Amino acid sequence: MRYADLHLHTYHSDGTRSPKEVVDVARTHGLDIIAISDHDNLAAFYEIHSYAAEHGVTLIPAIELSCLFEGVDVHVLAYAFDPHDEQIDARLRGFRETRQRRGYAIVERLRALGYDIRAERVDQLAGGGAMGRPHVARALVEAGYVSSVAEAFDKLLGTGKPGYVEKERFRVNEAVSLIRNAGGLTSVAHPTLYPDHEQLVPRLLDSGIDGVEVMHPQVDELNRERYTNLARFRGKMVTGGSDDHGTVKTSETLGTVKVPETMIGPILERL
Repeated sequence: MRYADLHLHTYHSDGTRSPKEVVDVARTHGLDIIAISDHDNLAAFYEIHSYAAEHGVTLIPAIELSCLFEGVDVHVLAYAFDPHDEQIDARLRGFRETRQRRGYAIVERLRALGYDIRAERVDQLAGGGAMGRPHVARALVEAGYVSSVAEAFDKLLGTGKPGYVEKERFRVNEAVSLIRNAGGLTSVAHPTLYPDHEQLVPRLLDSGIDGVEVMHPQVDELNRERYTNLARFRGKMVTGGSDDHGTVKTSETLGTVKVPETMIGPILERL
């Protein structure tokens, strides 16, 4: 039996590990299948797909898409699509450019409020990826304005806070269509984190999303059973992953979620 983690982040979005470090740490935890699902970009996949293969790790093309559904900010995980698809590449390139402009706008707003952080430093913390709020948060921690990334979000960067700038999102039906046309599958990320998730998640599945992430650090046993049954009733798949971001969060989770390969057959078949 091989085990998987289908929800991992690197410094190409809002994690702290390099893609190679993710592969190496995953191997130490007995994970043979991984999906680096950075937000709105595939840089990690291109960087280490050969490295992963050389070390006996199956690397699934993956991405976490920021979407809007019925006024709610929803994250959709996408798997096993063609990573060289031209439509996906063009759409993500536009997203990255928008994300970068948003990052600079957040820095400028904070500077106007008296927080002396530099866009150049935030760019460095982004590690070559598009600048995002977690990178700004780390710069605020580094400058001593807050004690943690969580405090930065609570005080300055969360929705409605002084440093918040609205971001572009996919429509869910657009995201599903984009991934499906490239041969891939989609799953609702961390379902319990949305308001009124008991009503929202069934509507997301009915909208065309292929599955739901039932194994996740913030999906308790009751909701795991709830969404496993919901997926089964609707003929959908289930997925799982640790949602690890390295040291940017209060605890590192890589290795805490191990999804048996028998659970993710629909994804592996696409490979």
